[in-house]
Amino acid sequence: MKYRRWVRALCLSPAILLFAAPASAKVLHLRVDPSATQIVATVDQPLARINGNVSGSFQVITGEIEGDPADPVATGHIDIVIDATSYTSDSARRDKAVLHDALETRFYQVIKFVSTRIEDLKWDAPSVIGSATIVGNLTLHGVTREIRVPISATLSTDGRFSADGDFQFDCTDFGITPPHELFGALRAGKIVELNFRVIAVAPDAPASTPAPQ
Repeated sequence: MKYRRWVRALCLSPAILLFAAPASAKVLHLRVDPSATQIVATVDQPLARINGNVSGSFQVITGEIEGDPADPVATGHIDIVIDATSYTSDSARRDKAVLHDALETRFYQVIKFVSTRIEDLKWDAPSVIGSATIVGNLTLHGVTREIRVPISATLSTDGRFSADGDFQFDCTDFGITPPHELFGALRAGKIVELNFRVIAVAPDAPASTPAPQ
């Protein structure tokens, strides 16, 4: 099952905090849980057996989400670092081509997302569910570009934050050449769909068990 999920986030809180929090409300500091967070990249591939596309996953190295629950739009911030070398799919040959030829991970080992603002925040107060657009800078393959990521998010009573979303981008905008398949006769598609589920918890929360792939 593929989660509709990347990069991410703002600190949502119960409606009572949104409407009644004092001006000096406590700023939340959460860490992204690498074991529970899932990031999947999907591209078109002419010879793929299923749906004409293939997917591969990445692992998060570290990440932080913080903000004042009384004013998440003004104070919410996300910083996530992804291990580019962790890409894995169902084909060792494809993995090698993506890592060596497309991502060139011998030169660019990490992918970074840093938010710059939060837009279009909406609340569903009874269940503490919200949606927003996270705007920020994605650094991939040594190139930094601004992206806009729509998300849906929840904040549980125990402080566990979850954000799901997806967005598309043209990998050639980041200087990435889609890898060849079939001995160079065909190339994978240049449009990447990135799906993610980001889980963030209190800094002292125990590590989660690894998320299912």
